[in-house]
Amino acid sequence: MAVRGEIRKDVMLMGEDIVSSERFDKARLLRHHTEEGNVASHSISTAEYALRMSRWLNRYGIKVNEVDAVRASLLHDLGMTEDEIFESKSSHKAYLHPEESTRIAFKEYDANVRQLDAVLHHMWPVAGKAPHSSEGWILVAADKVTSINEVRKRAQHMIRDSVEEKRPKARALKQKLPSKRSVKVKLKKFSGSFSSH
Repeated sequence: MAVRGEIRKDVMLMGEDIVSSERFDKARLLRHHTEEGNVASHSISTAEYALRMSRWLNRYGIKVNEVDAVRASLLHDLGMTEDEIFESKSSHKAYLHPEESTRIAFKEYDANVRQLDAVLHHMWPVAGKAPHSSEGWILVAADKVTSINEVRKRAQHMIRDSVEEKRPKARALKQKLPSKRSVKVKLKKFSGSFSSH
């Protein structure tokens, strides 16, 4: 299996025209899934997962076009760069952005039919119909895995920050509590008072 740096390099080569475009630059400015994440970084991570999955499937005899899987992954959320989509309610974005992403992929990046189908159906089962190709199914899976990982990392940071914030308060409270030894002595005296009667 290729190391992460090699995967990233291959993704950037396969989608060089996409990642160097003005639209992708705009995607770098749009927050996505977390406060730190953006549409571009999410799309690159999705493409990396898609390439790993494609190579693994190809190794086991399941034919997947790696370039189509990578390019579809890089294109799948570019519809969010349109202001009316980005500014819409979160619940509406899931339904609106796949069609807009497909339009952009066709008009601006000369995407082929396989890539367009993958982009159009990447929100399945939340929105739309299931994809018709291996590359489409790979995009569905890679997008979900990437999204879950992004949200999981954010949740871990929030939990860690919350614990760190509460740690000094817990120390101060612990100092006010009696020691274990003094509690044992008091319990012994207390239990002894019942046996002497």
